[in-house]
Amino acid sequence: MGLVGTRAIAYADRMKGRLPFAGRIFWKVLVVVAVLIVIAWAVIVRVTEYKMTSADYGGSTISGIIFAYLVHLWLLPEEDSPSKEE
Repeated sequence: MGLVGTRAIAYADRMKGRLPFAGRIFWKVLVVVAVLIVIAWAVIVRVTEYKMTSADYGGSTISGIIFAYLVHLWLLPEEDSPSKEE
């Protein structure tokens, strides 16, 4: 959270220890990530004839949720910036 020049510091100060979360953005991102994971696994299984295991399902689910949350943080609107309409 100590990256200078990023929104992380502003969010950390404003949230007072809570993780930022915008439900509408997160769920939209999660759907896109889930679709991309399914497409990626379909291509991998077809091209390489790989046999998926139960660890693949669990790992894809957990990492997909974490990735969706990180993308959601990246897409959060920057509320502390000056308006572009000025």
